[in-house]
Amino acid sequence: MKNLKKIIVVFFLFFMTIPALSEARHNASVVFFKPTTDGGRYITLYQTENLRKFQYNVGLMNDYAYRPLEYVNNNGNRLRGIVDNVILTNIFGAVGFTDWFEAGINLPISWWEAFYTLNSGATAVPKENRGVQLGDLRLETKFSLPKIKNFPLGFAIIPFMYFPTGDSAHLIGNDMWSPGVKLAIAGTIKDRVWLVANIGYRNYERTAYDSNYSHAVLDDTLELGGGVHVKITKSWAAIGEVYSEGVLSGFFENNLQNPTEVALSGRFMPQKGKLNGLSTTFGGGTALVKGFGSPDFRLFAGIQYTRPQKIKKELAVLKSDRIEITESIHFEFDKAIIKEDSYPILDAVARVITNNPQIALIGVEGHTDWIGSDAYNEKLSDKRANAVRDYLIKKGIAEERLVAKGFGESRPIADNNTTQGRALNRRTDFIIIKY
Repeated sequence: MKNLKKIIVVFFLFFMTIPALSEARHNASVVFFKPTTDGGRYITLYQTENLRKFQYNVGLMNDYAYRPLEYVNNNGNRLRGIVDNVILTNIFGAVGFTDWFEAGINLPISWWEAFYTLNSGATAVPKENRGVQLGDLRLETKFSLPKIKNFPLGFAIIPFMYFPTGDSAHLIGNDMWSPGVKLAIAGTIKDRVWLVANIGYRNYERTAYDSNYSHAVLDDTLELGGGVHVKITKSWAAIGEVYSEGVLSGFFENNLQNPTEVALSGRFMPQKGKLNGLSTTFGGGTALVKGFGSPDFRLFAGIQYTRPQKIKKELAVLKSDRIEITESIHFEFDKAIIKEDSYPILDAVARVITNNPQIALIGVEGHTDWIGSDAYNEKLSDKRANAVRDYLIKKGIAEERLVAKGFGESRPIADNNTTQGRALNRRTDFIIIKY
């Protein structure tokens, strides 16, 4: 955990220095596909749940956009391209600092861009094949709001900031500090279908980015989105999203200032072994409203790893007729001495008894496998049962609430002819005799 904290600090300090290197002018950006950082159920939309304390997510998402920006005539027919092709990789990561607060970062890197000069109208211009360019770094936080009792929806607030790290001259960044905030609202249907809605506001410095067109203006925007996540199997899910970002001063006035996309994707999430926590996502989308940055079609694929949440295992659980323990109590070989690794189990049993004063009498029963004589096994199991009783009394349980007895090999619950069966038969049971 100390190493993780050092990496986070170095990562943030490094990227905080990048804005000072930016010298390009303010501009609009064709980077419209913006993956979230925390490995949630969606691609570009935020769920309301947070990463848990010290849980983290890291990953990358590759994105290809075909014709995200072009000049068209009044009928919507293409005159010439401005950005015909872009291949990007979004590198991202997030960490939960509490169960209700997390922070994450995302950096887009453009590997190839087919670019034509802006501000020359429909006049034919040479194409540039651009190489590696940085996009605008995004820092985001998320605050999961307390759940309202018996209310089906959850809420989260997501403040964010974009830093001027991108190549704005070629429309891969805005060259401005751009803050904003989103509200996420989500619900579920029988833990199989999840629905989400996002609404957000982002502040831009007002910029006229193309002198040939009066409506080519970047200004404060309203971000809207809705999505569904459907669990198909334990390992497979289908995701659908619609998202948009419209300039408030020109909302619904023209397509250019109101790009909107729809995306469909599949996700594979192995559940076992070393692959647990890993997921791969692949899908595609297209523009519903052909605005700035929304392409004729988009393809994307990514991989991410979310550290599995450690679930605290209950060592002792109260049932109607017994206190059930989830791990075996171990003794030294051929002795009635409890091993130290079993103390937490007996401590959990003691807590259950203490927290349930209605239990008047509990039988501590010792059992063995069939190796050894009947008489020897009964005697050994009786000593072990009494050793457990003595331990519980030392933990504050009244003597009159406990009775111990050994049954030896007389009550098997599994086949004594197998190693696994014999291990199951060597056990300690806690039976409720009287309430």
